[in-house]
Amino acid sequence: MAMHTPGHCQQYGGTDPAELFEPSWDDNPTWEGSELYSDLATAQVLSADAYVLEMYPVQDEDDRPGDLVWVRAKDGWELTDGDNPTPVSINVRPVRGRPPPPGTMTAAQQLALASEFRVPIPQGSAGGCGEVVVKQDLTGDAWGVTDGALTGLQAWIDGEGWRYVSDVGRAAAFRRTREEALLLAHQVAELEAACYQAEIAATRPEEYTGPSGDLPG
Repeated sequence: MAMHTPGHCQQYGGTDPAELFEPSWDDNPTWEGSELYSDLATAQVLSADAYVLEMYPVQDEDDRPGDLVWVRAKDGWELTDGDNPTPVSINVRPVRGRPPPPGTMTAAQQLALASEFRVPIPQGSAGGCGEVVVKQDLTGDAWGVTDGALTGLQAWIDGEGWRYVSDVGRAAAFRRTREEALLLAHQVAELEAACYQAEIAATRPEEYTGPSGDLPG
């Protein structure tokens, strides 16, 4: 196995454009060497240098790194220091699409951060905020369709309609996936709009006109 001067690393393996390389330090997720690289050689050199700065800040005669060598491991590469293992390794991550520029987030990452979605009730407000609110249960990954109230929150329960969460319990109110809750929220919004229009037609027929401008008959 090739050896070299301290502070530099021997590189092994090629670079696949469909892969990214992520150096890591065991049990230290905030290590400054943890970055994503598209080039393996760059990842090996910079992460080895970061290791030296962390472990040998002075580098006097009695405290210097040995030969730093990258050894092929099951999921990537591991750094050795004078034939001794170190906590530094490089893992290979497949690329699923172009990596985003630094400081930006993908649409999927943004979506994963959302804990609430608002679905407007069509055909004008049906009272309140005029919307149905899809909320995530703060105690887990389940979602529910709610009226969005800050107090006295109600959730849509199949076969029952709006029920207070305090009455039915959070397990019954929040039991759907995000996709299921969003689909149901659009259906509930349409139903709320239809019920509101029907109520207007029943209680104030003189103020209600159909699409043609005529009173419903």
